[in-house]
Amino acid sequence: MSFSALSHAAQLELLEDLTRTTLSEHYGLDGQAVQLQVQQYEDNAVWRVTPPGGAPFVARLSVRDGRPAHQQRSEMRWLESLATSRTVAVPGPVTTTDGRYVVPVDVPGHDVPSTLALLHWVPGTAEPPYQEPGMAEQMGIATAQLHHNSATVEIADFDRPVWDAETILLKGHALNDPAAHQQMGTEGTAALREVTERITPALQEGGESDRGRIHGDLHRENMILMPGGGSVGVIDFDDCGTGHYLLDIATVLGSIHRIAHKTPGAYETFAHAYLTGYTSVRPLPADFERLLEPYLLLRDGFVLNFVTTAVLANEAVATTWGPGRIAGIVANMQAYLDGHAYPGTMHD
Repeated sequence: MSFSALSHAAQLELLEDLTRTTLSEHYGLDGQAVQLQVQQYEDNAVWRVTPPGGAPFVARLSVRDGRPAHQQRSEMRWLESLATSRTVAVPGPVTTTDGRYVVPVDVPGHDVPSTLALLHWVPGTAEPPYQEPGMAEQMGIATAQLHHNSATVEIADFDRPVWDAETILLKGHALNDPAAHQQMGTEGTAALREVTERITPALQEGGESDRGRIHGDLHRENMILMPGGGSVGVIDFDDCGTGHYLLDIATVLGSIHRIAHKTPGAYETFAHAYLTGYTSVRPLPADFERLLEPYLLLRDGFVLNFVTTAVLANEAVATTWGPGRIAGIVANMQAYLDGHAYPGTMHD
């Protein structure tokens, strides 16, 4: 039976068995003795791996359109640089017993190349409580430390996706796949196309100092409140690449706006404090106030690409939050085209 024909639960069971075997054969761990706790299964199957009496790890098995091994190695080199700098907590990579960052895994009945990477577990609490005093500033500091490393530390042969208007919008799944058009509807597809035409010139602005290595998916759930509450770490660099630093900033702000906008003033308070934290480390990109809105839209184009793909491949996404997320973004884009400010845009 092909892998795709298996139920979600059966796929996960098979992948867990393969992960245990890989841990035994390549990482010197007893794969049958470790405890595996599923963290997510969308494009990647991710487990918390706890050896008996040992510190935990994260095992990430990429099975759906995963980054090729050479791109994952670039990701691991950046994580190693960040972990070594000790300026922001990140999941540092764990190499195999023969020094590799990434291991190929043969998944029976699956014709997509699959790979496993092992990383150190970042302790703490996912999704920092953004309203607590000082938390927004710490989230801004963590974002800025990623960008400071990007701007000051060279990583040779860094080969990752370029997250720009061309990649996300013009060549993105949502604009180019008929299955995505069906999910968004005729009017939704037309709205995305018009948004793309309207914001692409702004997204092409900026110089070298405004661009570099970015996280690529820096929403609130990929930030970790560290033990003791004094700082914020960052996880899940699977979508890291190169692009304008504003895309990371817009991703944080947009993800907080989604949960804060119903409380008057909560989002504005967070956003100003977050930016204060960011600018305590490095300046904001040029023309921040004017360019934030196009990057909030670009971020939602990125989300549309992910969700319209995931709905087709992942039953859990298709039957829970996926369709609603698509509909919400489409409605926001249509409102923007009608003259309304895009959610997350800041006003003094």
